[in-house]
Amino acid sequence: MDFPFLKSLNFSARGLRIFSGAALSMAVLSCRTFDDPLLEFDPSQNDSTLFFLADSEQYPVIRKNIFESFGSFGCVSCAYAEALLLPYVHPERNSPGYNPNLMVVVYHVKFGTIGDPWVTEATQARYDQNFSNSLPQSTLNGSNTPFGIRETGVRYDQGEYDSLMYRTRILDPLTTLDLRLDTAASVYDSATRIQVVRFTAFNRDTVSRSALSFRVLAVKNRPVKFSLNPDPWEIIVAETTERDTSGQLMTVGGFPPLSAKTFVANFTLIPEFEKNPPPPNPENPKDYALIVVAKDQRGIVQNVASFKYKPQ
Repeated sequence: MDFPFLKSLNFSARGLRIFSGAALSMAVLSCRTFDDPLLEFDPSQNDSTLFFLADSEQYPVIRKNIFESFGSFGCVSCAYAEALLLPYVHPERNSPGYNPNLMVVVYHVKFGTIGDPWVTEATQARYDQNFSNSLPQSTLNGSNTPFGIRETGVRYDQGEYDSLMYRTRILDPLTTLDLRLDTAASVYDSATRIQVVRFTAFNRDTVSRSALSFRVLAVKNRPVKFSLNPDPWEIIVAETTERDTSGQLMTVGGFPPLSAKTFVANFTLIPEFEKNPPPPNPENPKDYALIVVAKDQRGIVQNVASFKYKPQ
């Protein structure tokens, strides 16, 4: 992916204006002493990995949404509940409910006595942090409350899935928070089974944003059928992480105007041939989609980016 603004990473016109403004302020307040005068006037400069954009790079982008469902092979109701999501994830069926700007993700978690090969430590932890011991559960953009539906226990059998999905169409379709997955640098090593994901977050507005945190997912994007149930689980999360390659949480403490920051994360995909039942095309990275989620301090999703490999 080409990022032409990287050519002037440290010496953009905006960067010079920020430095000049801080220097002028220090001359006026020369009677005060700070350990780092630049940090005193622009704390965002504390993050040396932020880089600034040209004024011409201010523009809105499409806002995407993420619907996250939690289920299990041991859950009697989950197969039916997840089947209700199929019209939203199959463009080839010409479904009127399909929305290309909506990501639907199904996490599998431990439940009952039936073993579920698609449960991982990370997907289980995400369920444990957000819900009680009941399934199915779901959430849209991190919280259902803004959409007029209770936080937990969405009544899939009373049309509330449809209500949540419909409301994504009437949200503001644009945002200045831009997420870009670097497809060239997001690679899978079949020897180590490590998936690397590199992405950049841009604030394309002329005003600053509050703190943001980021999460990365590798999602199975081909149907997986379970022999004990005729209904397929169409999208299965393989792994998810909120930490970069150094083990630090992926966050932006404050997002200055016209600025950007790049993150690199990785995780190990579970060997699929060890799962029972085995999925199609074991260990084929092209069976996966990569998803990046940006959320604010309340946990409400601000935007989503995705990249799907072309199946072999």
